[in-house]
Amino acid sequence: MFEKIRGFIMNILQLFHTNTIKDVTGINTNISKQMYSTIELWGQMMSGAAPWNEKAPPCGVLEQISGRLSMLVSREIGLEVENEAIAEAMNHINKNVDKIVDYIALLGGCIIRPIFSNSKLQYETLPLGNYLPISYDFDGTLTSALILKEIIDGSKKWLLTETHTYRDSTHSVECELYRNESGALRKAALTDCPQTAELTPEYTWAGVKQPMIIEFRNHAINKIDGSNVPVAIIAGAEELIKSADEQFERMNWEQKGGEMRVWADRDMFMKRQKRNGEAVGVKMTPELNRLVVQIEGDGSTDGKRIVEHAPNLRTAQQNEMLQQILRRIELTCNIGKGTISDMESVQQTATQYSGGRQELYAIVDKIEDEIEVKYQHCADVFAHMAAAYRLGANNSKIKVTWNDDQTRKDVSAAKTMALSEVSAGVRNKWEYRRDFYGEDEAQAKANVPEPEAAPDPFNFGA
Repeated sequence: MFEKIRGFIMNILQLFHTNTIKDVTGINTNISKQMYSTIELWGQMMSGAAPWNEKAPPCGVLEQISGRLSMLVSREIGLEVENEAIAEAMNHINKNVDKIVDYIALLGGCIIRPIFSNSKLQYETLPLGNYLPISYDFDGTLTSALILKEIIDGSKKWLLTETHTYRDSTHSVECELYRNESGALRKAALTDCPQTAELTPEYTWAGVKQPMIIEFRNHAINKIDGSNVPVAIIAGAEELIKSADEQFERMNWEQKGGEMRVWADRDMFMKRQKRNGEAVGVKMTPELNRLVVQIEGDGSTDGKRIVEHAPNLRTAQQNEMLQQILRRIELTCNIGKGTISDMESVQQTATQYSGGRQELYAIVDKIEDEIEVKYQHCADVFAHMAAAYRLGANNSKIKVTWNDDQTRKDVSAAKTMALSEVSAGVRNKWEYRRDFYGEDEAQAKANVPEPEAAPDPFNFGA
């Protein structure tokens, strides 16, 4: 039944602009006003609907950051599940781990909510904003949360809330429904909405060793309000990302303004009739209409009837400004040089380039550690549910492996191995420069001297 419910990322929070969540639900979440506004902004940025995006569309910074992180994680992870009853759900989570990484990077976190539907184990992935933390354990484990779901049935809109609370090995869930009447939320019975009519208002899981909802989160310090609520990797870089979008929009505007134009006196295009009555004149094709701008005279003192407009573009200067902003974003988010900026625009030593990669991999390592721990929590919950619904044994044994090169986290070892491969002839010198100096293939090959010709004492090469 849950697959019929539509979840809207982040825009659910807009329902509480006039009334607080506590006013409507009576629940005091662990979200301050400042944190609440920031979460909403992250959601708007993620969906390309930030306040400045109407004039300056996104330039792709968020996609680059989340895409790079999710690519590295999904490429390295491996999962083995012993219990067939939970294998399908666990493997599906692992197959879509990039979504989890995206939410960690851009929103701060998400929760996996295991459910039993259509006679099998399933799950929902809900980003921060569609769930709001209420309380945490001392180690940062989410123990209570409010889940928000918007339901649309024709012209009718509803808001379903689920309050999840874990205490003393018991996980309880309380469901409530609110009718959305032109933005005003009024409490209603679950039976009033077809999609929630069969929901149990309250239920409890007893004898569980952990919460039945699992939060995957960024463990960076929350500098917004100091709470345990997770923060996005992009936290603190919002204004810089705005500047990048605006700078890219300026670049596009200047490129459009620099298109070749011909300003021509309008009377040059007037149709004239021959003596035989035939009309003659310039036929304006779509290409000419794009090139030619007809005006009443040109306004020049020398009376020119045609003036070419081809301004010099400041492409290099504009791009350098954009690169400076991108490098500031990398520094603020600590994702390493060259993650989103153009590496070719800055000369770096091999040590500097490797250092930038280590900063990126440090974040990847933290995300991977979080995923490994929370995968086990997911398996524990799925196994408990499998036993409860008699789908299989309560066996949550899984093995998470990271198929990363051992030298990936030790740059010195990686260099030593690469140099030995160069000496053995199984790796080219330009490949070494590409991997450790951040040069592209063409640049790396240009910086590698041509090998000296082998001596030919018998002049066989003549």
